[in-house]
Amino acid sequence: MKHVTLVIAVMAMVLTAAATTAAAQEDEGNVELQKDLERHEIELEIQRLEDEANFDRQQQELDLEEHRLEIDRMRGHKPGHHDGGHGLFLLLIVISHILLTVWVFKDMNEKKIGRALWVPIVLLTGVFGAILYAIVRVADTRAK
Repeated sequence: MKHVTLVIAVMAMVLTAAATTAAAQEDEGNVELQKDLERHEIELEIQRLEDEANFDRQQQELDLEEHRLEIDRMRGHKPGHHDGGHGLFLLLIVISHILLTVWVFKDMNEKKIGRALWVPIVLLTGVFGAILYAIVRVADTRAK
């Protein structure tokens, strides 16, 4: 009976040691699992922060592009800003002034009127100067 008690005691010690080893291994497995979970949470947090940073950068780029477009729009509507249409209009005015001046000069030569003051007046004032010249010329012709 002593042997049976001894065998039972040894068996109890072996089972206790095995249970302790299993518990220790389970604790180590839990610790590893806990470390894996923490590592995964840290990776998720890093990914979230990177996504937020990318979103903020894209938002800033969009804001910058919006400001650029607004500046371009404002530049296009500045007072005194001349595009091709304004330049063409100005060119037509200059050409009409020159043509009217040539007409007045030729008319003065044909009528032998020696008042050369009309050439710069018509050149500078255009249609208004030519109309004034025509009125004065008609009045001069009626007086003669």
